[in-house]
Amino acid sequence: MNLQKMQTRCAAVLDPGETLTAATKVTPRGAAHEIITGAAGGVAAAGVSPALGGAGMIVGQKAGSGPSDQGRAEREAAGVDVGNASQVLLGVTDRRVVMIKLSALGRAKEILAAVDRTAITTAEMGETKLFGQSMAEIVLTLNGGAEVGFGVAKVHRRDGDAVLVALQE
Repeated sequence: MNLQKMQTRCAAVLDPGETLTAATKVTPRGAAHEIITGAAGGVAAAGVSPALGGAGMIVGQKAGSGPSDQGRAEREAAGVDVGNASQVLLGVTDRRVVMIKLSALGRAKEILAAVDRTAITTAEMGETKLFGQSMAEIVLTLNGGAEVGFGVAKVHRRDGDAVLVALQE
């Protein structure tokens, strides 16, 4: 990821003088499971009747809500609520860690959540499974023991590693 370009794209939502030191695109824990399960439900329902496609998405999402609910509950407990965002920019600045909603063109729309860097006790690269496939996962542990996880696609793994290095500085 071109960090200078991302700094420019995020400048409008960051505090004045705040500098982005590392960033990667991530998927909040449970969000990908919810999307895939919902889409599968929509496809199955549309196969029966095109009018049922939307209802199938809802039923599919409810059927796959276990990991989604768990991930959402983790983020809420940690005070890191990103809403229904399925992909966010996880950025490390000189002051905090920010979760930024991006537009389709990659411009920063808004900061969904932020955590002061001093509130993070550990940051590790772990591994998670998504429908049987291994995926890297950045796990942040906050003061008090709350954890939040963010899946990192293989294409963004190097940027994910840079985020961890920035958090250890």
